[in-house]
Amino acid sequence: TRRTAGLDPRTTGLRPDPERTGVTEVDELGSTLRTVLARYDEQAARTAEALDTARSFSSAAAHELRTPLMSMGTNLDVLDLPGLPAPDREEALADLRLEHARLLHLLVMLRELGRGDLVEAETFAAVDLADLADTAVAEVRRRDRGADVALDAEPGVTVPGWEPGLRLLLDNLLANALAHGRDPAGVARIRVAVRRAGEQAVVVVADQGPGIPPASRQRLFERFQRGPHSTGSGLGLTLVAQQAALHRGSVGVTDGPDGTGARFEVRLPLDGTGAPGRRDWLIGTAGANRSQGFPKETS
Repeated sequence: TRRTAGLDPRTTGLRPDPERTGVTEVDELGSTLRTVLARYDEQAARTAEALDTARSFSSAAAHELRTPLMSMGTNLDVLDLPGLPAPDREEALADLRLEHARLLHLLVMLRELGRGDLVEAETFAAVDLADLADTAVAEVRRRDRGADVALDAEPGVTVPGWEPGLRLLLDNLLANALAHGRDPAGVARIRVAVRRAGEQAVVVVADQGPGIPPASRQRLFERFQRGPHSTGSGLGLTLVAQQAALHRGSVGVTDGPDGTGARFEVRLPLDGTGAPGRRDWLIGTAGANRSQGFPKETS
């Protein structure tokens, strides 16, 4: 009917009159109807959010894939040349393998960024950060035997969170240190710490590399930000910032204690009250202001 059609949230912003009538049956029906409409709106909002994420994924993927695909096309044309010398052929094949690996890595990172934007509070559970860091560090030691990775973890530092996302946070901080934090001798010396600080859990990943200039730190966590010599996806630290925000925490970077290297610090609340934080990283509206400072430590 026309009256009930006016209650459809797809066509109008009207809602049933919340005032009680004094008639039990009518009031109960009104309350039930408001609940149903509220749930409908919530589901519609989630659907719209998922569609926005899908569209942004397509746009971001198309933009970032264009360059490596064009490079692969050029190398394929080179390989098609008759009488191509063997050294040139090997060089073109090496470039193709490199671009292929880059494409796969980029797609994985984009998938993880989109996945993180859709995490719901129901997926949160108690996560032991010390255990998680121990597993992540062990994996780095296994993959890079020459890396010097030390872990100082206070036992029992537990936060409510999405475990795959927190592991992703640690993995990308460690990967960043391995890629950019090597000392002048070329050795990756990484120090990882997990501890409590008042009502927060603190995770630190520090290296002894060249460090990050203060002028570059503002945009460091934005998607597709790469250093001048980086061959990465430009999404690793964005994923770190996304997960910190998702868990209502913060992330920042400073110089190391002795003024050398980079020191990344993540702070997460121990209580974890409230829904997950902002979830618009793939869409691209989140960016530079990912908290470069932290509350003073309490003990």
